[in-house]
Amino acid sequence: MRTIRLCLGASAGGHLNELIRLLQFSDAWPVKPSFCVTTLNELAPQLSKYAPTHVLGECNRRHPFLAVGVLWKAISLVVKQRPDVVVTTGALPLAMVCLVAKLKGSRVVWIDSIANTERMSMSGSFVHLFADLVIVQWPELANKYKKAVYAGTIL
Repeated sequence: MRTIRLCLGASAGGHLNELIRLLQFSDAWPVKPSFCVTTLNELAPQLSKYAPTHVLGECNRRHPFLAVGVLWKAISLVVKQRPDVVVTTGALPLAMVCLVAKLKGSRVVWIDSIANTERMSMSGSFVHLFADLVIVQWPELANKYKKAVYAGTIL
């Protein structure tokens, strides 16, 4: 039987804090992560405690040319690493990883940030269209989005 290749990812800030909080409950994970993905070199050491870590770079909707470079890195990473499952707390660079991974047949789990109290993030709304599981941290959001489930808060 083949080992499941689990990719965990988070952008800087609260996204990374939430992922690390989840990783602290390592006995709750049925599979150890195969690799992690983040957006800044300075963040990699925090995730490399759990698995080899790759850096994509930062981008957002205000910098479309940076997004092209990050998308290229996401494609390259997914093709090389072949994740079976991607679990991420966001944001846009990780949404790109999710899209590429889904197109390659991976399962995708998106955990939207606790900061989003009235609607999902823009990246979360996009990933929501194709994700296998979307977790929100406010019960009201689970009622607004068909695929979203509320499972409590992380922080």
